[in-house]
Amino acid sequence: MEKVKQELEVMKAKLSSTQLSLAEKEGHLTALRAERRKHLEEVLEMKQEALLAAISEKDANIALLELSSSKKKKTQEEVAALKREKDSLVHQLKQQTQNRMKLMADNYEDDHLKVSSPNSEQPNNHKPSPDQILSPLLDLNQNRSKLKLYISHLTSLCQERDPIILQDFAPPPAYHRSDSASWHTQLHSMTQEQLEAELALCEREGAELQEYANQVLQQIADRCPDILEQVVNALEDSC
Repeated sequence: MEKVKQELEVMKAKLSSTQLSLAEKEGHLTALRAERRKHLEEVLEMKQEALLAAISEKDANIALLELSSSKKKKTQEEVAALKREKDSLVHQLKQQTQNRMKLMADNYEDDHLKVSSPNSEQPNNHKPSPDQILSPLLDLNQNRSKLKLYISHLTSLCQERDPIILQDFAPPPAYHRSDSASWHTQLHSMTQEQLEAELALCEREGAELQEYANQVLQQIADRCPDILEQVVNALEDSC
């Protein structure tokens, strides 16, 4: 009996050591993921700035050629070629802007997957604890707020330029719903089922807001690509 107790104590010590090591490695992995997201954000920002500079250069060259009032075929061909190059750059800028929006929307993904993953350190027949749900829920809510702010900036730009741009588009209900000031306090008194329901709601609303932001961005790119620089600035303000 005594031998069994000793073996049990040894196993407990090994388990404790393994859990501690796992927690340290998970912490290190989380830090690496955060650093990767930061570097990716910086790369996307640099690409956007480079594309904006290239678009401005094309605009200047086009304006210069058009002001020359030359009817030469060569000049007209040069203008047409520059416009095609500009259109390509505008398309690339739109893609980079959408990539940054997607990155912003995915910031909570790692924590969310950790909660829902069947490979978590909890047994498969155990649900995540309320504390495990709370962190990704807060991240998801923060992302939802950023998307609302970004949509607000985009809407203002469209209204200033041409209100007709968005006449056929209506934002999802989540855009008009303001978060209660006591929401964060209420979270701590929610049951696990209520937290899971709130997590699902935030995830669904975030996806709806992201889809609407993409639609608005597409309209801007199609109808008034010259204000894309302001779109990038709006994205900076909401990050």
